[in-house]
Amino acid sequence: MRNYPFIKFAILFVTGILIGIFIDIPIPFIAAAICLLIILLLLNKKLNSILLLTIIKATISILIGIGIVFTNQNETQSKLTSYQKEKGVKVYGTVEEIELERKYEIAFILKSDSIIINNKTIQTNEKLLCRLRSDSADRKYFYDNAKPGKYLFVSGTFQQGRDIRNPGEFDYRKFLFSKGITGIINSYDSASVVILNNDFNYLKNLIFQSRKNIDKLIHQLHNDQTAGLLRGLLLADRTEIDYETKENFVNSGVIHILAVSGLHVGYILVFFIVVFGRFNIYLRSFLTIAGLLCFMVITGTPASVFRATLMSVILIIAFLSGRSTNLLNSIALSAVFILCVIPFEILNPGFQLSFSAVLSIALIYPVIQKVINETAIKNSLVKNVLLFAGVSLSAQIGTLPFTLAYFNKLSLISLFTNLFVIPLAGIIVGLAIITLIIGSLLPSIAVYIAIVNNVITSLMMDLVRFSGSLDFAFIRINNFSLPDSIFFYVFISILVYSIRTSIKSAFRFVAAIIVFANIFVFSTLDNKKLLSDGVLSVLMIDVGQGDSFLLKFSNGKTALIDAGVVDPFFDTGERIIIPLLDYLDIVKIDYGFVSHLDTDHYGGFASLIHNGRVNEIYRPKPDSSDKSIRFEKFLKRYNLRTNIYDKSKIEIGKTALYILNDVQSDYLNKLSSNDRSGIMKIIFGNTSFLFVGDAEIPAEAYYLNHYNKFLDSDVLKVGHHGSSTSSSQEFLETISPRISLISAGIKNKFGHPSEIVLKRLEQINSQILRTDLSGAVLLQSDGEEIKIIDWKN
Repeated sequence: MRNYPFIKFAILFVTGILIGIFIDIPIPFIAAAICLLIILLLLNKKLNSILLLTIIKATISILIGIGIVFTNQNETQSKLTSYQKEKGVKVYGTVEEIELERKYEIAFILKSDSIIINNKTIQTNEKLLCRLRSDSADRKYFYDNAKPGKYLFVSGTFQQGRDIRNPGEFDYRKFLFSKGITGIINSYDSASVVILNNDFNYLKNLIFQSRKNIDKLIHQLHNDQTAGLLRGLLLADRTEIDYETKENFVNSGVIHILAVSGLHVGYILVFFIVVFGRFNIYLRSFLTIAGLLCFMVITGTPASVFRATLMSVILIIAFLSGRSTNLLNSIALSAVFILCVIPFEILNPGFQLSFSAVLSIALIYPVIQKVINETAIKNSLVKNVLLFAGVSLSAQIGTLPFTLAYFNKLSLISLFTNLFVIPLAGIIVGLAIITLIIGSLLPSIAVYIAIVNNVITSLMMDLVRFSGSLDFAFIRINNFSLPDSIFFYVFISILVYSIRTSIKSAFRFVAAIIVFANIFVFSTLDNKKLLSDGVLSVLMIDVGQGDSFLLKFSNGKTALIDAGVVDPFFDTGERIIIPLLDYLDIVKIDYGFVSHLDTDHYGGFASLIHNGRVNEIYRPKPDSSDKSIRFEKFLKRYNLRTNIYDKSKIEIGKTALYILNDVQSDYLNKLSSNDRSGIMKIIFGNTSFLFVGDAEIPAEAYYLNHYNKFLDSDVLKVGHHGSSTSSSQEFLETISPRISLISAGIKNKFGHPSEIVLKRLEQINSQILRTDLSGAVLLQSDGEEIKIIDWKN
């Protein structure tokens, strides 16, 4: 530290960044602090006091960080925060960046100069994420003709990025904001995106065209699996790697392979050193630096790649000039440079994982290396394998708080899988570069190298798939918080210090046990169970325009009533419900209830069943419709236990679940799919809940006639998302719910919930809770009282 004062500045600067982001400091306070410093400087011209000088330096460093945040906040103030979702929005602006082509859409960043919402023109320079989701011909035309710098007219639906709508969710809105993006525009036809001029940014377009051509060549030479992986490894675009594959990488502890980072820069560095090995030292160094800079630009310059590239360049220059450098100093320099340009990058998971990994390698690996070198191991191969594992272990220790916070999983086999996957990934990257170079000149020869790479990629993917699917591959750790992270780093620091200062192996071993025991104990102190034991919990999941309700009974059993929608762009089962179950530590749903076969109700069940997360299914009586036939075949393929809705009572601990449908009723069997929805009443103690799916007024009349006062319930899941085709006045008055639950998408195209239904519910003094307004809603009953739980706090 004494020889590298920049590290001290970096720590204080980052402290200022965090203070500026999380603490609202008024400008007068900053101005007063600066004036105070000036006064101190004037009063102490010689600054004899070392303490005073230290305080002044530290204060200046922190204030610089706060000032950087304040400056960037002014640049990213949004005039669109009051708009959640608006149709028919028109935007004029300049293309800043175009992403690589995806299967169903083209995405690009637009720097707007004017936005028209509800016939009101807003002059602003906000950045918007635009997505063209028209037919393939429209997308191809735009992808072929659009260039960064071109001026566009874009019309479509404006919406905010998804914030935390369900427990444990990732805040995508905050993530976009950290990149300066304040909203999303979705367009659905060719007339929605119009190029208004032919001007473009030459440099940005050169980078985009290079990325596009590399991507095209990758797909021409390789199969889909290898092409998707290489797009991620070389171009930092993981959109062609499916969710299940990513989960296997997480479970195996090798997800870092898919995030372009310092490891990939290391692959490129080794490749260039080998390729340029016969040149003289200066030419070899120059070409290597040029190659690294090209790779950094081609990947889109993510923080992790910038950091690794900058550090590599510094080390090469230091080597050429005969000067020594310091890894920590290089890390500090790159972090400060990135945060000066984009201070909110510190909230980016990629930034956090990258810097925590390299910092822990710099600080922890020397300790592991020392311990290994002090052992009596003579075999150089074994020792090298252990040293390699030590590097991997160091990185995993440093990134552990972030991986637990973001993925809620601790891989138990990561050291093993990394021993094989890291070298294989290096070979895949090296072969890919050779293939691309030869492929641009002699594609007929390059295809044979690509075939070899396809085989190696398949081998690596099979290994990851196998290891990630093992029952003991990982353990789930939920509710890992900021205090937990602080305790973790404090205790790890104590352990590193203990190992460095002691030569006794027994002491080191005991210290390690004590430290990890304390980490476990302290990390569980602030843990809270969201779905408490011994009560009935009902969680209305926010799945957008659809239905999904998670129930946990007093005996610990669980049920899921509907699972939202699946479409080409989003699968609520895969992207919302499974992560939610993981967050709540629910391995399997005991009872799955498909109210009826509309895709916004049963679609998400496909992923749940495919992943073995449901024990048995209840569904309406099968009919001759195509979707019913397909669903029955799907259930048979997985040998799932199934039941048909018919009058019955299910005892689940102290809870009684009544199914009110009658499959023998000719009247019901002639009604629509909505009216044949599964109708359930749940009674726990003196409290009750009624779920009616999408049942409409004809079905309501039937149940009023057959059950009448038995329908009276404390909580009603309002039929058909609050549509006016459901919830008749008589039906609502008979149920007289104290609480009414409505699951609907924000400003959905159907106009749900209907104002008519809302007024009817207000007239009977029912408290209305809606996912479109508040996200997920959690109710808990102890058998006597139903409470609304504020899960966000």
